[in-house]
Order: sequence, then C-alpha cells, then structure tokens
Amino acid sequence: MGSDPAERMTDQPESMDLVERRHELVARTFERFRTPLLRYLTDLLSRRDEAEDLVQETYLRLMQIEKIEVGRVRALIFKVATNLAFDRFRQRRARGPHGDDEQLADLPANLPAPDRVVALEQGIEIVKRTLLDLKPRCRQVFLLRTSAELGYDEIAKRLGISRRTAEREMQHALEVCQRRLGGKTE
Repeated sequence: MGSDPAERMTDQPESMDLVERRHELVARTFERFRTPLLRYLTDLLSRRDEAEDLVQETYLRLMQIEKIEVGRVRALIFKVATNLAFDRFRQRRARGPHGDDEQLADLPANLPAPDRVVALEQGIEIVKRTLLDLKPRCRQVFLLRTSAELGYDEIAKRLGISRRTAEREMQHALEVCQRRLGGKTE
C-alpha cells in the first residue's frame, strides 16, 4: 500500500492545499499587522530602512515555517521580527563602534529626533527591568529563545519542561514586555 502512483497523486494536492491555506493565513495576518510591525521595528532599530528590510525578512521567515497555530500568528510575527532585530543588534556590536563609518558617510544628515532616541533607550531599559521582574524560568526561556536562538524543543530539553510550557513562558514574557512598553504593538 502507498506505492500506487494514483494513491500518491491524491495525497499531494491535499498537502499542497494545506500549504496554500497556511500561506494565505500568514499573508492575510501579516498584511493586517504590517504597519504596526514596521512602526515597532523602526522604534526598535532607529533606522527605517533596516526596519523595512526586517519586515520583508519576517514575512519570508514566516512563509518557511511548516506549522503555525492559527491563534498565534500575530505573536509569531512579532517574535520573529524581534529575533531578527536582536540579530541586527548583535551584528552591529560585532562590527564594533566604527563598523558603519562608510555607510554613515552616505546617509543624509537627518538624524532621528532626540525624543525618539530617548524613547528607544527608555524602552530598552523597560525591557531589561521587565526581564529582571519575570520569574527565573520565564526569563531563561526568553533569553534562550532570543539570545541563544534556540528552538522550543531545545529549550524544553535544557530546562526539563515541556515544549508547550516553553512556548507559554515565551508568550508570557513577550506580553509582559508589550504591556510595560505601553502597548505600542497594538
């Protein structure tokens, strides 16, 4: 059984149909949250061009994910975008304080308004304080996911918890951070 070509052909359209429906769900949800996501990343990175790049990269990453829970697409969009933003911060740090000198010389002189810089710095401080206020396991899950870029299965294994618990802890950390930041991500 299962080796009959006609049987295999009938299986394929169904799996393709599921992939298309998943892509459609991601595309519709992504389009709905595209503007708030761009605002969030622009505030986080202080560079609109980088934020726009990360919005596109977020979309591409979401389309590669094989299994997405319907009610968690929005959270996943912001989680993927946040992880990509943290990757950018690490890249900037790796290049050093003067790694962007050539690019900076090409940029127009319109610097971000000082109040935006202050708001970003305050936001970062709020997130740092929020992480310190979280329960240790919740903080560990958040840091393993964002800094060490581990998947939920690996986090669960390291901490001796279920994958679902790791996902819930991450969701809780993100929700607490969003609340403390004043709900900027809608």
